[in-house]
Amino acid sequence: MYALEHPHRAHVASLGEGTPVALLVTLVTAWVAAQALGALGWLPRRAVDIVGLAVAHGALLGIAVAWTTRTARAQAWFPAALLVAAGALAALGLPGLLGYALLPLWLVWLARDGRVGWLRPAPAASILSGALLGAVLGAHMLVGATLTLGHRISVPEVAALLPWLAYDVGANVPAGEGFFRGALFARAHRRWSLGAATAISTSLYVARYLLDPLLPSTLELMAGAAFYLSLLGIANCWFFARTGSAWPGLAASLLFFAAYRLLAPA
Repeated sequence: MYALEHPHRAHVASLGEGTPVALLVTLVTAWVAAQALGALGWLPRRAVDIVGLAVAHGALLGIAVAWTTRTARAQAWFPAALLVAAGALAALGLPGLLGYALLPLWLVWLARDGRVGWLRPAPAASILSGALLGAVLGAHMLVGATLTLGHRISVPEVAALLPWLAYDVGANVPAGEGFFRGALFARAHRRWSLGAATAISTSLYVARYLLDPLLPSTLELMAGAAFYLSLLGIANCWFFARTGSAWPGLAASLLFFAAYRLLAPA
C-alpha cells in the first residue's frame, strides 16, 4: 500500500547540482594570476595562453565530468591538467602536437566501462550522419563566406594548419560537445522538453564562440558564425537525444571546424 500511496520518483538534478566549485575557483584564480604576471612581463605570452587554454576548456570538461561520471569527483581536475601538458608540449613544435591526444585518450579510457554516459557507443550510421552533416555545413559556410563576406578558401601550410586541427581534436571539440551536449543538454532534457533543452544548450554554445577572442569581431562574420553554429548545435542536440551519445556530434563538429580552418581573408 505504501508503494501505491508514495510512488518512487527518480531524482532529477538541478542544472547546477554537482558543479565542482573548488575547481572553478582554482581555475579562475590561475587565469587572473597568469594575466597579471603576463602584464608585468614576468610570465611569457605562450605560458599565459596555455593557462587560458586550460582554464577555458578545462572548466567546461571539468563540469561535464563532474556532472556525468560515476566515479570520484577528483576526475574533474584531470582535463585542465592534461590541457596544460598538451599546451606545453605543443610549444615544442610540430611533434609536440601529439600532446593534444592526451585528453581524448583519457576520455576514451574513462568511458571504457560506461562511466561517462555521453561517450557511450553510438550506431555507426549516426556517426556517419553526423560527419556528413558537419561536412555539408562546413562546405556551405565556405561557399557563403567567399560569395558574401569577401573571404577565400585557402589550404594553409601543414605547419600552420596542424596546430589548429590538433587544438580542435584535443580541446575545442571535446570540451564543446562534452559540456554543451553531454552535460548541459542531457541534464536540461531530463527536466524540460526537447525544444527547451536544445534552446538552452545551443544559445550558450553560440555565446561561447561569439565571446571567443580568437573569432574575428566584424559584425558580418559574427552573424555568420552565429547562424552556422546554431545549426550545428541544434543538429548535435538532436543526435544526442536520439542516440544518447556525443559521438555523432563530435564527428559533425570536427568536420565543420576542419572546414572553418580553410577560410582566410581575401
